[in-house]
Amino acid sequence: MTFHILSLILAGILSVSDYVTEHIVSKKLRTSQKLISFSAGVAISYIVLDLFPEIAQNALIDGKKLFLFALLGFVLLNLIEQYVYKGIGKLRNLSSYQKHIHVSYFFIYNFLIGTVLVIFAAKGLKQTMLFFMPFLLYIIAEILPQEFEFKNSMSKIIYSMAPVFGAVVGVYSIDFFASIFGEIISFITGTLLYIVIRESLPSDKAEKPIYFIIGVFIYTLIIYMSWNI
Repeated sequence: MTFHILSLILAGILSVSDYVTEHIVSKKLRTSQKLISFSAGVAISYIVLDLFPEIAQNALIDGKKLFLFALLGFVLLNLIEQYVYKGIGKLRNLSSYQKHIHVSYFFIYNFLIGTVLVIFAAKGLKQTMLFFMPFLLYIIAEILPQEFEFKNSMSKIIYSMAPVFGAVVGVYSIDFFASIFGEIISFITGTLLYIVIRESLPSDKAEKPIYFIIGVFIYTLIIYMSWNI
């Protein structure tokens, strides 16, 4: 039963990190291009070397349809960014609508991260930590600007607690989430892939490629070493 405790602790760290970096730490630090580039490098290494093989392994059992969920995660966030977050459309009270859609998507996404932590924790410490570190960096570094601007502290706390909520539900419904683990990990991978590609594309802000390369190199080395453990 120790994996329950491990998953709840790690989910708690993600939640606290989200709240602290979003509402306490200065915006200058969390939007540091060095940190964002490094985090993107770590994430892309994890996606290619660990998440893709994980999806492929589950696809051997559940079928190639799992890759549709990766595509869904990528496309959904792209649509939110293009047509909601950027304000394209003719919806009434658009600014409020933008905020609610964006908050809801990332709340669900972070909730699913919590459930996946439980599944990985049940499998072993190595896979759990390999999953945990990229998402901790994803939360600390503002890889994808969110600008939620919550109106009160309770809303901030509830949003930040999404990974913990996911872990708690995952602990009590582990059999259910284990049965759809392939779909969840595919969806998370698609969303993370979009975030990394969006941030890593050449632009006037993408000016720290050396830190991206460092992130790729370090996490590739860590994953490579884990293959032999």
